Amino acid sequence: MSLRAYTARCRLNRLRRTACHLFTSEKMVKAIKKLEIEIEAKRLIVRKDRHLWKDVGERQKVLNWLLSYNPLWLRIGLETVYGELISLEDNSDVTGLAVFILNRLLWNPDIAAEYRHPSVPHLYRDGHEEALSRFTLKKLLLLVCFLDHAKMSKLIDHDPCLFCKDAEFKASKEILLAFSRDFLSGEGDLSRHLSLLGLPVSHVQTPFDEFDFAVTNLAVDLQCGVRLVRTMELLTQNWNLSKKLRMPAISRLQKMHNVDIVLQILKSRGIQLSDEHGNTILSKDIVDRHREKTLGLLWKIAFAFQVEISLNLDQLKEEINFLKDTQSIKKTMSASSCHSDAVKNKKKDQGHSSTLHHYSESVKLLMDWVNSVCAFYEKKVENFTVSFSDGRVLCYLIHHYHPCYVPFDAICQRTTQTVECTQTGSVVLNSSSESDDSYFDMSHKAPDHENNTELYKELLENEKKNFHLVRSAVRDLGGIPAMIHHSDMSNTIPDEKVVIMYLSFLCARLLDLRKEIRAARLIQTTWRKYKIKRDLKHLQVILESKNIITRVVFLKILATFQEINSRKQVQKQNEAAIIIQKKYKAKKYLCKVKAACKIQAWYRCWRARKQYLAVLKAVKIIQGYFYTKLERTRFLKMRASAVFIQRKWRAILSARIAHEHFLMMKSAVTEQILILEKRAKIRIVHFTAAAYYHLSALRIQRTYKLYVAMKNAKKQINSVICIQRWFRAKLQQKKFIEKCRNIVKTKHEMQERLNQQNRAASVIQKAVRRFLLHKRQEKFNNRITKIQALWRGYFWRKKNDCTKIKAIRLSLQLVNKEIQEENKLYKRTALALHDLLTYKHLSAILEALKHLEVVTRLSPLCCENMAESGAISKIFVLIRSCNRSVPCMEVIRYAVQVLLNVAKYEKTTSAIYEVDNCVDALLELLQMYREKPGDRVTGKGGSIFTKTCCLLAVLLKTTNRASDVRSKSKVVDRIDSLYKLTARKHKVNTERIFCKGKKNPFTGIPCVAETPVRTRMVSRLKPDWVLRRDTIGEIINPLQAIQMLMDTVGIPY
Repeated sequence: MSLRAYTARCRLNRLRRTACHLFTSEKMVKAIKKLEIEIEAKRLIVRKDRHLWKDVGERQKVLNWLLSYNPLWLRIGLETVYGELISLEDNSDVTGLAVFILNRLLWNPDIAAEYRHPSVPHLYRDGHEEALSRFTLKKLLLLVCFLDHAKMSKLIDHDPCLFCKDAEFKASKEILLAFSRDFLSGEGDLSRHLSLLGLPVSHVQTPFDEFDFAVTNLAVDLQCGVRLVRTMELLTQNWNLSKKLRMPAISRLQKMHNVDIVLQILKSRGIQLSDEHGNTILSKDIVDRHREKTLGLLWKIAFAFQVEISLNLDQLKEEINFLKDTQSIKKTMSASSCHSDAVKNKKKDQGHSSTLHHYSESVKLLMDWVNSVCAFYEKKVENFTVSFSDGRVLCYLIHHYHPCYVPFDAICQRTTQTVECTQTGSVVLNSSSESDDSYFDMSHKAPDHENNTELYKELLENEKKNFHLVRSAVRDLGGIPAMIHHSDMSNTIPDEKVVIMYLSFLCARLLDLRKEIRAARLIQTTWRKYKIKRDLKHLQVILESKNIITRVVFLKILATFQEINSRKQVQKQNEAAIIIQKKYKAKKYLCKVKAACKIQAWYRCWRARKQYLAVLKAVKIIQGYFYTKLERTRFLKMRASAVFIQRKWRAILSARIAHEHFLMMKSAVTEQILILEKRAKIRIVHFTAAAYYHLSALRIQRTYKLYVAMKNAKKQINSVICIQRWFRAKLQQKKFIEKCRNIVKTKHEMQERLNQQNRAASVIQKAVRRFLLHKRQEKFNNRITKIQALWRGYFWRKKNDCTKIKAIRLSLQLVNKEIQEENKLYKRTALALHDLLTYKHLSAILEALKHLEVVTRLSPLCCENMAESGAISKIFVLIRSCNRSVPCMEVIRYAVQVLLNVAKYEKTTSAIYEVDNCVDALLELLQMYREKPGDRVTGKGGSIFTKTCCLLAVLLKTTNRASDVRSKSKVVDRIDSLYKLTARKHKVNTERIFCKGKKNPFTGIPCVAETPVRTRMVSRLKPDWVLRRDTIGEIINPLQAIQMLMDTVGIPY
């Protein structure tokens, strides 16, 4: 297994462990127990008319719903819920997931084994369907809720979409609602029920989640700012940045807003937003596709985040300390170390630390790690540019951790960093990077400029080999982008930023794989210790047996053994320190988890309390309004009652006061009545006189008013009558004008219609006159042509008349006189059609076909009669019923010839083509009677083959018919196969004839079969009664016939 595949498997296993911890958390366990209780108590139950394991349609529906999930999410969910590994080809193996769902989710072998009938296969006892429904319901709900919870917890680092982009559902709640609607009994909102059990679902996949964040063009793809914001989200782990985006970013202001979000984050971290020339990087530069400033911004982001994110500083420090300890142990063990070298190395370390003061801590640690590894190879790295130009440092780094990928012997040590070509012609080994004072000269006897050039090329080629080693090793390791190329590194000063980024990726990858390397080294160390112990025992045996080993040697061995023990103690101390660090980190992580849980619990409590207070406030408001309405209703009733009582009481009081006032007035009125009666009599006398005068005045006034009113009324009546007369006159005048206009309009329309009829009549007359003139001209031309023909005949007979021609003419006249009625063409046609349609004997049909062949070849009228009689369909039925016997071949040959004669006449061609499946029948005939060498009826078969090809070509010579046939792929394939077979046989016959000619050179010139020339001859196939010079005769060559058919249909060959 390669390291790339091993790393992918390790990541998948880490993801599985994280998912398992999430699934077995205390909160999830409690919710799962509640769900099981709900299902067992049948508060969640599948409808009895839904059979998830019997109904294929329902199984397919559930399968399609589950396959809406991303395959990676679905695999993690199924493996976590079922607690087992699913063997798949890769994370996108949808087929394997579908098989697992059908066999383990919608079916359960354990339940089937429990309820299986003891003797009848595929028969189950009562309760099997209910148990299987409960199992499927439980697993399905757990799967949906766990996937939603895992997605909200961002279980996967790169956080892919939970659902496929082309899925039917884009939310977990939609799947639950669809499942409850189609399969559950008495359940409304299933998500609400599950949230009460502690399994809430809330994930909704937005268009931003489905956005394609891949970058193919730096200028265009980063212009909108969406991908830059997503990058900052991943780097800063601040998932609220996407909420500030304006999507879709169509206008320039929206794009600048999105880019400003990224620039503000960089400014808040103290990053100077300026390029190499000191120009400030603005949002409009990114939107305007300024490539240099876009690259500058990306390098700023990479330097600010990528090195810190890709490198674990604690892990890197531990690795540096481990390497230094190992190097110190190695130095103490080696006898070649000296005090002066240590002093020089210390001086160099001080100079090196002074040159890296402007770098961050992570970059300095990266340089320390590189020097710690290169110390094993006696190489000193001073900078991130020239020291990496020959590729040796990168090879040393990979060789130290993985010697199998970069063998030490394969590293080229002779490079431009170690060997320099001087002007004097001497080759100098330059080891200034390792030691300032050590060098040696290698002199050449014949130094010249050409040798220096060849040596320089050799050194550059060695550097190229080193970089090729690095590239192949990195490809096998995986996880490291191909950022460097030998042309950018060798024979130049490499880009410092590129080298630092590449080293950060390489360091992260090597440290990620160091566990396996450490394990291998631990095994090797243990084996070496065991081997040393075994050797010591062997030495002890030798000492006891021979007593030849001196005390000094024994002390050395003992010192070596103590040194090994000290190594072992150092190793144990390191391992103990690692265990303590792990325990400390685990405890720290648990504290963080507890703090997060407390914060979450407080937040949920605060949110629940807020919701409760809002509900309580709403309830109080509703109660206040309700109580107010009740009190107002009661108050209105009481006020109405009080008003009614007050009215009654006031009426009683007023009645009492009126009664008392009435009694007082009654006594006073009785006294005054007598006085008033006297006064009344006097008043009556006076009133009578005044009334008489008044009535007289009224009569006078009434008479006068009546007179005035009558006078005014007469005046008004006269005015009204005048107005009515004037208005009626106006109405009559208006009607009269409208009638006049209608009459004029009708007159104009009649005149226009008459003009139109006159124009139409003139057009018809012109057409009739032109037609009559054309007919007269045609008759006149025919008469002239006939006269010319008679004159030419008379002139030819007068010029060339001889006794032989006179004898022929006389014999023809005698034959015409002696001809019988039954031998005429129309009579023969009628008899042949009658025999063909009535008789069933093969000999009678053959005779009828022979007669029809003659009459259709000589007369177009006979062809029309045959097309109208319906004999063509009878001929096709006859062709289909015949076999490959000789009589049947004769019948088919004449039948095809008859059809060919009828098809040549353009008026009757459609009668043949309109027969059902005529083209298929003719293709079957071609397939049956293709030429076969050695067949005793090859000549007849060939004749049928060529005639059938000609018939098909004539039928399909129109563009519409040819396009219809060309659209049928089976017909085209059959014609093409027939052409290939015919062409192959034609080639074999040609070669056979040529070989016979070579074997018998004295017999004469060999006859070579002529290869037909590709021409379009269908238009030259005319009836025999048409006399044209370009009319061709019968085609006898099969290859020429099939080529003519392919040319007509338009099939290339």
